[in-house]
Amino acid sequence: SAKIAIVAGNAATSDINFGDTDDEDIGLIQYVHTDNSLRFTTNTSERLRITSSGQLMSGTTTEGHADADDLTLQASSGYTGITLRSATDQGGVIYFSDATSGAGEYDGQIVYSQNSQSMSFATAQSTKMLLDNSGRLLIGTTTEGEATADNLTIADAGHCGITLRSGDDDVGTVFFSDGTS
Repeated sequence: SAKIAIVAGNAATSDINFGDTDDEDIGLIQYVHTDNSLRFTTNTSERLRITSSGQLMSGTTTEGHADADDLTLQASSGYTGITLRSATDQGGVIYFSDATSGAGEYDGQIVYSQNSQSMSFATAQSTKMLLDNSGRLLIGTTTEGEATADNLTIADAGHCGITLRSGDDDVGTVFFSDGTS
């Protein structure tokens, strides 16, 4: 075995600097012994931090809400996001898992298909809702309804319907319109 060891005191840091003639540490990989975090710096600003408990923070040094703090992204301004880039005949997937093998690995799913340009949402490993490339919302099915009424299709093998629940002193309403005012 071979290794490179950078050893520092318990209250110090271990650093690997990347520099140029104008700035000797414009880039930096740093292990901070006081909190056991690993930090990555570019252009003299910390960009990425891995905490001692494995949380990953990008663009921030503060983790997110306790229920969603494993990965925290923060932009300096404007929108913040994640891009999943896939082949034109494939797609992007986010799985929600409670297992390391079998169906539990993909219990919940958000799937975008590049091929059909549709997005589906699944629970218990089965698609429950699909938004297709025409803007049709299909619930309980992946097949749209009658062509003149297919914007929203709801299907079930048993009873099927819609419930509008309003407050005690309020009403539930469905409007039919041929205009916007």
